[in-house]
Amino acid sequence: MAESASRERDTILLDILPQEKWEGILRELSQEVGMPATLVDAKGNILVHVGDYTDICIRVRKRPESLSFVCGQTSQSLMKQAEKTGRPVVELCQIGLCKLIVPLFKEGKFLGALAACSRALSGEELDPFMVAQELGISEEEASRLLSSTPTIEQEFVLEAGQRWHQRAMEWLSGEEKRGE
Repeated sequence: MAESASRERDTILLDILPQEKWEGILRELSQEVGMPATLVDAKGNILVHVGDYTDICIRVRKRPESLSFVCGQTSQSLMKQAEKTGRPVVELCQIGLCKLIVPLFKEGKFLGALAACSRALSGEELDPFMVAQELGISEEEASRLLSSTPTIEQEFVLEAGQRWHQRAMEWLSGEEKRGE
């Protein structure tokens, strides 16, 4: 019984809006912030993804231990923070790239989040040594990967997070009809 309730919670976002609608929402978010975007359930499982990761993120995602440490731990921590505060969160992952989490609630229940990532924040120093250690590559290779990573302004991401949070609250409360 608990297992079916858990499964119901995991799939509720795709019950609220079909996958095609979420893909459209994620495309809009991705285009606005210039980062790949993902819909995740309350446990952090990826339900829908759009956009292309940067070269460094591709390298992280190909290495299971790096994926778990860099992406997994950051996502879990930021999801908990977004669930607790009920507000969007913008923070850096372990290799110094920006991650945006927009929490999704319906009737007070945390359902998951819209997430966007894979850009460096303007003015933030990225550490090639730490990246090299995490990925098991040379500092030179890490520097090359980091230098090709596009940047984004933190204030822009924060403002976008607030706009998307407001929009999501409207969709999930039924005040705005998506795609009609």
